[in-house]
Amino acid sequence: MESIKTALLSIWTNKIRSMLTVLGIVIGVASVTTLVSLGQGLKNEVSSLIRGFGSNLMFVTAGKIDTKSGSSATSANPANFIAGDILTVKDIDAIKSVSGVTEVAPMSLVAGVVTSENKPVGATVTGTYPNFDKALEVLKIKDGKMFESNSAGNVVVIGPQVKKDVYPDTDAIGKTIEINKIPFTIVGVFADVEASSIFGSEFGSLAVVPFDTATTLNKGKVTINRIVVKAANDAKVTKVKEDVTAAILASHNGEDNFSVLTQDDILGLFDQFLSLATTLVSAIAAISLVVGGIGIMNIMLVTVTERTKEIGLRKAVGATKTEIALQFLVEAVFVTLIGGLIGLGISFGVGMIVAAKTPLTPSITPDVIFVALGVSTVIGIIFGLWPALRAAGKDPIEALRYE
Repeated sequence: MESIKTALLSIWTNKIRSMLTVLGIVIGVASVTTLVSLGQGLKNEVSSLIRGFGSNLMFVTAGKIDTKSGSSATSANPANFIAGDILTVKDIDAIKSVSGVTEVAPMSLVAGVVTSENKPVGATVTGTYPNFDKALEVLKIKDGKMFESNSAGNVVVIGPQVKKDVYPDTDAIGKTIEINKIPFTIVGVFADVEASSIFGSEFGSLAVVPFDTATTLNKGKVTINRIVVKAANDAKVTKVKEDVTAAILASHNGEDNFSVLTQDDILGLFDQFLSLATTLVSAIAAISLVVGGIGIMNIMLVTVTERTKEIGLRKAVGATKTEIALQFLVEAVFVTLIGGLIGLGISFGVGMIVAAKTPLTPSITPDVIFVALGVSTVIGIIFGLWPALRAAGKDPIEALRYE
């Protein structure tokens, strides 16, 4: 307790110097904690979105993805992941025949510009089947209805954001927008997606047209980028995934150039990617902790020199080397601990601002708090040890003579 009192008194006596010394720790802890909390918040949003799809949903995508290691297979061609000619209508028919599958709907991206009254509209045009909203349950029709067939012609179902952009104050049903300068009649409007606030805009900007119409817009080329597969609620998703994979393999004559991903697979891939990205960025930010530690070592060496006579006096009245070393080590730890607490406070403040101004909600978990304070303490011990040992090693007679 005496060492703690002495350390706090020393810090309080040299307030400005102590705050400047601890600045590197503050920046380091605030940076790392903020980045980790942002990464965790993004993980939570992705998890919320994927879980919102339902555990019985699967996606078939072109390109081979190794879900066990979280990376694409070494033999895979990266171009396959964006290709639209690997998956075919034959694959859709093969999937429909699989036991346990209730809904199958393709997604065919259409390259083009959406306009309204000659003004561009930020929309993603996708061709699909009439059961798209049944396969992807996160999408609900708010106004109007889905088109009735793949040959329904130039009709479109738009997302809520598109509706706000083109017809904010009036009913959009029966009105028109243009895709590649071709008029399309709006027959339905999707409701806002509540599964995830940060990714809701991706669904809000959808413009869904019949599959045959999408093929016409793509200059007669059948393009399938993804296939949405919904299994029955009581089906074993793992078994259905295996059967779907086998059906598509047979359709592709054994060529394994696609992936069937369950919600757990997708969540695992996102978790691995975000964890790696957060770790790399946090490691860069943590450099400031090392810089702060060096600053603390430097100022503690100065402190030891300034208090040489005090050290000599304490030794003369019976203080041991251990007590002297402990005094300065405790002071270094307290400086870094205070820096860690200030850094955490800044991180909480940044998190509140981000949550208020953006759809993302950062998440500072107890583990992050304990790690931040633990790292601060360790930094204090590591970089305060040498100055403490130097203080403990001083000769009392020489220390008393020091001017």
